[in-house]
Amino acid sequence: MRRGFDGARLAAVMCLAEVLCMAGFATYPALLPTLRAAWGLSNAQAGLVGGVLFLGYVASVPFLTSITDRIDARRIYLVSTVVAACGSAYFAIFANGFFGALVGQALFGVGFAGIFMPGLKAMSDRIAEKLQPRATACYMSLSGFGLAGSYFLAGWIAGHASWRLAFAVATLGPLIAGLLVLFLMAPRTPSAAPVRIGFFASFRVVFANRPAAGYICGYVAHCWEVQGLRAWMVAFLTFAAAQAGGGAGGLKPASLASIISLGGIVSSIGCNEFAKRFGRINLIVAIMAAGLVFGIATGFSWRLSLWTATLLVGAYYATMMADAGALAAGAVAASSPELRGATLGIYAMLGYGAGLFAPTAFGVVIDLAGGAQSGTAWAAGFALLALPNAIAIVLLRRLGAARPAAQGAAVKLAAS
Repeated sequence: MRRGFDGARLAAVMCLAEVLCMAGFATYPALLPTLRAAWGLSNAQAGLVGGVLFLGYVASVPFLTSITDRIDARRIYLVSTVVAACGSAYFAIFANGFFGALVGQALFGVGFAGIFMPGLKAMSDRIAEKLQPRATACYMSLSGFGLAGSYFLAGWIAGHASWRLAFAVATLGPLIAGLLVLFLMAPRTPSAAPVRIGFFASFRVVFANRPAAGYICGYVAHCWEVQGLRAWMVAFLTFAAAQAGGGAGGLKPASLASIISLGGIVSSIGCNEFAKRFGRINLIVAIMAAGLVFGIATGFSWRLSLWTATLLVGAYYATMMADAGALAAGAVAASSPELRGATLGIYAMLGYGAGLFAPTAFGVVIDLAGGAQSGTAWAAGFALLALPNAIAIVLLRRLGAARPAAQGAAVKLAAS
């Protein structure tokens, strides 16, 4: 009989699988200049192709994650790796313009929706409770390596061969991840009868669990900041470089942004280790308070120098990533086992939903406040990113103080 890995080894396998599954995540944005020129895409069309991946994710993740309360999350994960691979393969073989690109990106988004949170659910169902916070933090944080690797792989292959080959190679990541899970994670039979609950009713049930609702609110603020800054980081550093009239050690804004992005991985894993010492809610609130300060300060940093702007952007990104692992670990710990899939599904949907709109909102504020050449506009944009931290702090304090007994009430409500 085949036996799967247990404990830390299984967590390591799932972290590696997560990195592999992201092989195609950034292939399109990495090759956007080439594809936009080759296909004659307008800026609106190019942006829509980039956003449809997240739209596919947000539309699919509540269903694909919530059904893991009824069936083994491993099965959802395995099917979804094939769907994600098909998205990259479709782009590589058939895409020859706007509509083909939409199909390929949407398929990958749906596939990734069945990978990211269902993978976390599959892992947490199979490891000891005391290992879950650290394993969850690593799982959430190390996806940054997958993102960086996706950018690098796409650019390198397209530069030496073709963009179609870059998408073709990206199909291998999810397929290899699927094989790892197939052979190294044993199937699991639910130990108890699953709670049957409709999709819309799940919102009421999950938010009845006040601690879990607090972590969901925190993740909404987190995704709002992260996706907004990722979309506008290079543009802001370019503006700061123009105001300073020089570079930062010869590094271009895109290179600076890449270095900053990798630094966020370290802060996310490291800060979660302090959760037991200071209390998870206290830690997250402190991180968000620091993010609020750094975010607002970053908007004015262009007045000083490019180095100052770079350091503050780096500090801001590090603080916003520092609570990623703690938030996810808190949501897993606060959710009842019977409703963990539904909790993570809503957690992911609302978080990525906020991240879907943040870049657009940032751009609207920039336009309204004077345009991308206005320092005042950049200050307003960064304030927009940072201020949700203040709301999240209040909600985390109020909801996180509720007793875990609320979980039991949520389960009874679901079953009624």
